[in-house]
Amino acid sequence: MPSLIIHNAHLISFHDGAVKGHDTLVVDDGKISAIGSWEQLSALAGPGTELIDAGGKTLLPGFNDTHIHIWKVGNLKTHMLDLRGCASRDEMLSMLQGYALDHPESPWIVARGFNEATWTDSRMPTRHDLDKVIPDRPVYVIRTCAHIAIANTKALEKSGIGPSTKAPSGGVILQDESGVPTGQISETALGLVTRHIPPHSKEDLKAMVRAAREELYRFGITAATDPAVDPLLLETYHEMNRDGELGFRLHALPMLLPDGGEERFPIPAAFSSDHFHVNAVKFFSDGGLSGATAALKGHYKGSLSKGILRLQGELYLDLCRRCMERGLGVATHAIGDAAIEFVIDAYKKLHAGFPSMIKRIEHLGLPEKQHLADMSIHGISTSMQTIFIQELGRNFINSLDESYLARCYPVRSVLGKGILMALSSDAPVVRSFDPLRGIEAAINRKTLEGELIAPDEAITIDQALRAYTFDAARISGRKDIGSLELGNKADLILLNRDPTEIDSGNLSQIKVEKTFVGGRKVWGL
Repeated sequence: MPSLIIHNAHLISFHDGAVKGHDTLVVDDGKISAIGSWEQLSALAGPGTELIDAGGKTLLPGFNDTHIHIWKVGNLKTHMLDLRGCASRDEMLSMLQGYALDHPESPWIVARGFNEATWTDSRMPTRHDLDKVIPDRPVYVIRTCAHIAIANTKALEKSGIGPSTKAPSGGVILQDESGVPTGQISETALGLVTRHIPPHSKEDLKAMVRAAREELYRFGITAATDPAVDPLLLETYHEMNRDGELGFRLHALPMLLPDGGEERFPIPAAFSSDHFHVNAVKFFSDGGLSGATAALKGHYKGSLSKGILRLQGELYLDLCRRCMERGLGVATHAIGDAAIEFVIDAYKKLHAGFPSMIKRIEHLGLPEKQHLADMSIHGISTSMQTIFIQELGRNFINSLDESYLARCYPVRSVLGKGILMALSSDAPVVRSFDPLRGIEAAINRKTLEGELIAPDEAITIDQALRAYTFDAARISGRKDIGSLELGNKADLILLNRDPTEIDSGNLSQIKVEKTFVGGRKVWGL
């Protein structure tokens, strides 16, 4: 007997061969067991079947965010000061001072989310700014991109960072004219500080995941990929899965190379279960565009800087091969054109021996035409973030010349080459990880200030919805989620309006009314 029947619904799915016109979906044992008309399927209802009259509203497969730092999203709700949205340096410093007063027991003050490009003078803060409000405890403030951070004097002292400290390969310790660290560190050098911050316990991490999960449900996200998982977090995810605590479909991409450290993390075992999968590992090849650390072939506007290439070629290729030999694919962060070329060259070498293994590029911010051609030929997929255009577009305009801006996050060109592409958020790099806001950005290509970036790279609503559902499942190697098909997991969302029939500027106004995972309602009335 079915556990759930949703009828009088407008069903939309973006898988190949999807049939339109059905209004009823039947769930049995957590899976979709029938799709059709209410007249055909109403007789299946029994005394224990929950009946939901959707009132003509839209039923979709659950959204899948293929690149979101789940525990970090939860951390900002539980253990860390959230600076996203602070409008000035003074406001940031005031928030830090207030947080420190409210948390006298904290040995370190850790915060995240400032974006100096939104401030009037756009000046990056220094250790001296932080010292003014918290001189007696170490302070570590992470920029919104998470590729740059500011440490106060106490934090630098605790970390042993001084004028003679050399940054690790792929990292930078910024110094002033006299050779003294300013407090700004980036990329692999971040590890010089973070290793001294008291680590979170498994119970802390579980609390963070639970806090993030409620937000995922609210936005209709039933599956997600955490793209930077260290051994303790991986162990935590395994425990939550074993104890039935996850509550959504989670993919983990474990890291092998910690920031600022020489000792590599062990290669994890591939793993597959109903709610938890480990089928690829993660590398970082460069930084971010919003902080001008992504590795470019050219220069950043008004600068001699080309960003930072973090990886060493032979080590990277060797580790990729070893992972693929153990049944694990590879996902690599690459944003600038120099980093993208570096990664594609490695993937091309791997393709001959491992043609069917997952080869993902995370972000793909500034690819060239030849890069896209190579990706198409060698089966390289990508998880991209059009939400960056909306939230971080002002940074891109400030740091990139017109030739780079014209191909910034070129989702239309990617799809035009037949490349498998998913959309995602990279939260908490951005404040909003609502998929409908990311879809809106993919269609409109507007910054928060209303400026257009590469408008010719806009895609359609159907393409964007597919990139957050069906193609998001495919990029993660799953065939049982992402579409309304018989036998698939009943991971579903009910929307109050049809996104394919609304002005694209109003997509983010659509509300998720109900969210189901395995046919069980996890959010909504």
